[in-house]
Amino acid sequence: MVFLLIEDSVQIRFESPDALRQEFEKNISKRGIFVESEAAFEVRQPIDVEIILDYAPPGATNSESTDAASEVSNVAMTLRGEVVHCVPVAMAANGAKPGVAIQFDAGARLLCESFAPLLEQAAAATSGAAPKAGCVEGASPTQGAGATEGLKTSASGAPEDASPSLDLGQTDAATRVGPERRGAKREAVRVPVRIMPTMSPPFEATSRDLSASGILLTARTVALPIGEVVRTCLWHPSGEPSIEIDGKVVRGIKNKTGRIAAVAIAFDRHQAADPQTRDVIDALRHAGHRSRLGGISGSIIDLGLANMLQMFGASAPAGTLVVERDGEQGWIAFAKRQFLSAELGALVGRDALMVMLDWGEGRFHFEATVDEKIVATAVPQPLDAVVLEAVCAPDERDRSDSEPDVGETCVVDASTTFIVDLKQEERFRSSFGKTEDAVLELAKSGMATGKLKEIIPEPADAIQDALEGLVERRVLILR
Repeated sequence: MVFLLIEDSVQIRFESPDALRQEFEKNISKRGIFVESEAAFEVRQPIDVEIILDYAPPGATNSESTDAASEVSNVAMTLRGEVVHCVPVAMAANGAKPGVAIQFDAGARLLCESFAPLLEQAAAATSGAAPKAGCVEGASPTQGAGATEGLKTSASGAPEDASPSLDLGQTDAATRVGPERRGAKREAVRVPVRIMPTMSPPFEATSRDLSASGILLTARTVALPIGEVVRTCLWHPSGEPSIEIDGKVVRGIKNKTGRIAAVAIAFDRHQAADPQTRDVIDALRHAGHRSRLGGISGSIIDLGLANMLQMFGASAPAGTLVVERDGEQGWIAFAKRQFLSAELGALVGRDALMVMLDWGEGRFHFEATVDEKIVATAVPQPLDAVVLEAVCAPDERDRSDSEPDVGETCVVDASTTFIVDLKQEERFRSSFGKTEDAVLELAKSGMATGKLKEIIPEPADAIQDALEGLVERRVLILR
């Protein structure tokens, strides 16, 4: 794919049918595209995007323009859009691709209808197979280039992609056109939501993925059993009124220690089909896709999160670093070289940052944006100082923990129950053995020591040692 900048417009040149198909499935069908460029743009700047097919003979495109230059250059269509995100040249040193993310004014349905003839021609030119256009349900692949007339001025439309099925714990099936479609396409969306279970008090959570038929949430301190009915409150990204939708917990995703790190909720089909509900879900998914355009992804094993934060903080005006390991997902937000916030499960702020900085492996995704709600509520602190303190804190605490407390005794008998310190649990999690994991899970339910020893299939001495070790590390606190 080749890009050429013109005043107030960009040309996207496709050198092969396969390149067009891949870009459509990955980005265009979701109403966006990322253009690599070192030119300066302004966020919310209107811009035209010309789609040019270099592989097609002159005059063979679907453009209805009579302009001679368009005929010679094979301008297949012109899309009207808006600049929504810029990656500055300064970030190239950190592995980023400078450029601009553009969101199209046309809705997903109109884009699908307009590109269908081009994709059909591309498929015929390669294998003769029908194109996997990634179009949303209900879009007609038979409408020709006449639909492109409205692309430059049409208002944003909501894609018709509701689905009756959900399996957020596995890879979604490719989005299909027509009645054979089985899965709802999901988008990485990280926004605050409110969960209202039927059997426990409401609580706040953070989403990971969102589709037309369900949502995947990072699990905090509240356990949601499979099958429990819950109500999810979602807020429109523009600040419009929120919507509430009923659903059911269908799956729990465990980390390597067996703890539930995320839960999947399937929405009620009828409520999910409500136009207002679909508008909010579509807006959140589009915002999530837009924020990821031009982002940087990779492994944290080479540089480490501390170095990444310092580099990104020095080169990007603002950003959010999302990190994942063994089913866990957390994030760190900063702006103007100031630390704003961080979250990992039940941990927030510096406590979450300290745990994530200690990860020696995992994946990261960097976005040069920060949620406005985080900016509004944060108390900024110098980023370099916060990172340095978090890196040094474990060493200082290890030295403190190695010094015995004079006169301290630990009495654990058959009737003893415990409170779990979640911060200490996260800190020492990698050192837990099988027995300690079993003790910890049962202790969280309020089970007494005597019952623990009856249930866990280990010698009583081994269980006692595990209990005392957890108490000494202050993971378990005697009630």
